[in-house]
Amino acid sequence: MALRTVTLVIGLAFLLSGLLLLFLPMTSDTPGGSPVSCGNSLGMGFDSAEVEKIDLTFVGICGRLRSERLGWALPVVLGGAALVVAGGLAGRRRA
Repeated sequence: MALRTVTLVIGLAFLLSGLLLLFLPMTSDTPGGSPVSCGNSLGMGFDSAEVEKIDLTFVGICGRLRSERLGWALPVVLGGAALVVAGGLAGRRRA
């Protein structure tokens, strides 16, 4: 397989897996065992007023969970995008 193809395949794998990780919802469990929805890494699906009704500390816990996942999923997305761009530019022949 050509280097360009390998770079594109690996880049797409990183890009898609990083996007999947960004949009997967997260939950945290209360001491009673009931789940609390923290939304995804971008904050979609998180209702702070609803979580405050359960316990105020879960707002901070959910914020920490979102920032941790965003902190390592975003570089995966950017690295995958860089590989896709590099694979698209590598090996092009001039006409």
